[in-house]
Amino acid sequence: MTEDQARREAGAAIFAEDDVARCYYARPAYAPALYDFLLARVEGRGRALDLGCGPGKVAMVLAGHFDEVVALDPSASMIAAGKASEAGRRRNIVWVNERAEAYEDDAGFDLVTAGTSIHWPDPAVLFPKLAGWTTILAVLTDAPLFPAPAPPCGQAAWIDFLTHWLARMGRPAPVGRPEGATGEEGPHQAWMDIAGRELFRHIERQSVEDFITSQHSRVSWSRASMGQVLADDFDRALDDLMRPFATNGRLDLEIASELTWGAPRTTARP
Repeated sequence: MTEDQARREAGAAIFAEDDVARCYYARPAYAPALYDFLLARVEGRGRALDLGCGPGKVAMVLAGHFDEVVALDPSASMIAAGKASEAGRRRNIVWVNERAEAYEDDAGFDLVTAGTSIHWPDPAVLFPKLAGWTTILAVLTDAPLFPAPAPPCGQAAWIDFLTHWLARMGRPAPVGRPEGATGEEGPHQAWMDIAGRELFRHIERQSVEDFITSQHSRVSWSRASMGQVLADDFDRALDDLMRPFATNGRLDLEIASELTWGAPRTTARP
């Protein structure tokens, strides 16, 4: 196994943890305008595939526009969470617990979507399949401008907080994007003929408790990797940081959602 494969395996494995799946509900939604923009560029409404579907936040939206949505995830915990959620009551969502590299389909899809889960599969295995299934792959990300937009505590305080806690985990300080830069860099982009990229912003109101819970759905802050004692300290410190900026216990979070779309390739660009 190469170093890159080992990194992907380790990152993807975190999303198989029961607690990560339990916390995933608290992740902010993608901007509603992103979906409107994307769907206007998709002609067919027969089938859609959501890769790395998690508990089905994207699949739930797509289910209102397509006859069938295949929600695919290698994590049994995520699939179980999806089936137990509101998305699980959508009869046109087909839940599949399988790795994207192993999944097979003969019918094809009018649209394939993926969030940051696009980083975890092996693109050399996945993308030739995608090229045979669809002409439109849409990659959605909720952190295209990291470390901005920062939560209400402000960017400086947020970076200080992340730096301190990453150090306690034995990890390097966070690295932000250069001013004006956008777009998730990753191997998958070489496997796409990118048609466009758009950024969408919206405000989401969220309780302080849910904001804290959402952090534990991310690779850096899974409770299993932190340990319960450190995770509890993290929660108290994050509550102390955010609570002064809440109104009636709720935060106004500025969310930047980025959409990159295009046709998947059978081979990577040089």
